[in-house]
Amino acid sequence: MAGWLSRIEAEATDFPGTLGLFPELRTSYADYFTRLWNPVVLDPRTTELVRLRIAQLHECETELAVRTRPAVDAGLDDAKVAALAKGGGDPAFDAVESACLDFAEQFVMAPGGVSDEDRTRLTDLLGMPRVVGLAMACAVFDGFARFQVVLGTHTVAPALPGTAVTVAELPGLDPAAPATPPPTDPADPIASSPFALQPDLLASFLRLYGTLWSNGVVDHASKEVARLRNARVTDCRFCRAVRYDQATAAGLTEDFVELIDDGFEASALQERHKTVIRLADVFLGNPHGVTGELRNELVAAYGAAGTAELTAGLALFMGFSKIAVSLGTIPEGLPTRIPLPTPRR
Repeated sequence: MAGWLSRIEAEATDFPGTLGLFPELRTSYADYFTRLWNPVVLDPRTTELVRLRIAQLHECETELAVRTRPAVDAGLDDAKVAALAKGGGDPAFDAVESACLDFAEQFVMAPGGVSDEDRTRLTDLLGMPRVVGLAMACAVFDGFARFQVVLGTHTVAPALPGTAVTVAELPGLDPAAPATPPPTDPADPIASSPFALQPDLLASFLRLYGTLWSNGVVDHASKEVARLRNARVTDCRFCRAVRYDQATAAGLTEDFVELIDDGFEASALQERHKTVIRLADVFLGNPHGVTGELRNELVAAYGAAGTAELTAGLALFMGFSKIAVSLGTIPEGLPTRIPLPTPRR
């Protein structure tokens, strides 16, 4: 089945085409995704196992049908891939792989359930920089598998018996090439957090996140509704506390924020903002549950490009908040107003 946005935009038949409705974001996404395969982040074979396990949890066939080149070249074990359906506890996996897969499963289902003991075990096995890398990989794998499921680009024709899966090349970027360093201002709650233990990946993420906010066709208020609904559902205290300066200046009030709650259907929110909340709830709760009615509401309110942009925004909002929750790194003294993210070059 082709992506359902393809009935409006012909190129939106698959994941690259649908994300390409926001071309600047697709470019920034490719840079971030490529950097996940740098061994400084995590062993590429383990990264691949995590990606495939998350794809299994979301029944994302397009992801399951490919193997990335760095993992294959590093000697990805097909027997371990076959054992993934049994979860991280299968004896086919060594202690590092098992711990990473257990973390990935918890990240997808309930990141708040990652305990201090889990984090200590991971840190002892990987070191804190690679624990951060693992979380940053889980974020994009989880978020953009949901993106594909919600927008209907997640299915492929079943492979014939004995047919090898596709080996996918990375998007033409060098994962070892340094990205623009992130700011080191100690007042910056992101750049001064454990994310900084993966500086190149952080710089790429900030560029990706800044691109979402600085380009595209969706108004900031609608993006804020999506971000704040996500924060409420994932229970990320940092994301719930933050208000971007520009959104506040444009009229985002606390009275408005309070409407992004379980009683939103009967609230004074605009109907288009209620549609964003419905999308967020499906995205976060059951990505396979998107209805024809919701599809029509999204296209009517935001068009094909705006619908893809909002869904990509939710992938990033959810991923960022789950990293903070799962790593237990939400800072004290939370800021209430910060500048709107901008792309970093």
